[in-house]
Amino acid sequence: MNAEINEHPDKYNDPRVQITRRGLLLAAFVVLFGICGAAFSIWARRTHLDRTRAFWGDEVIEALQLAEEIHLQPSPESAGPSDLIRLTGMPGLGHLRHVLLDERSYDWDTAREDSIDGRIGQEPAMELQLTDPTARRFPDTQIVIALDSGWVGLRGGNRQVCLNDRFRTAMPNFLRRIANYEPIRAENRKQDAAQEAP
Repeated sequence: MNAEINEHPDKYNDPRVQITRRGLLLAAFVVLFGICGAAFSIWARRTHLDRTRAFWGDEVIEALQLAEEIHLQPSPESAGPSDLIRLTGMPGLGHLRHVLLDERSYDWDTAREDSIDGRIGQEPAMELQLTDPTARRFPDTQIVIALDSGWVGLRGGNRQVCLNDRFRTAMPNFLRRIANYEPIRAENRKQDAAQEAP
């Protein structure tokens, strides 16, 4: 009884509108252009891993990609479990992983067969500890970053390489900021949780 009356029946059924071959070709071109643009974007933005895989090895690359737990040791020379700063789930962690994975982040002319452990104690350094306690897909991994010079290497390894000019100062600044800010943030969370408890 309450049938809806369409006051403009010609709005959807306009006899003047024709689907032409030209219109279909134009629509197909737009779709193909979008697919090609998306494919090019994915290709251009992918992480370049060839040289980093050769430098770090497959296990470290896997650790950087899949680590369930990531901790920062602000002073590896006097390492203690109470000093660890938990980075898992922290904003910016994806960028940190990407910088360490992408071969464009390093100055490969500086790569040398020498352990980074000798730099610990000589200059300020921090250590990233990557673990996978649940699935155990890779052994625990420690990456040392020398803050003043930008050298990076595997703890106990026999290679080191310097970050490129862009990241030589950016990464140490980022890690220092985390080391200074994250303990305060964790303490504030504890205080908030204590206040909310009945």
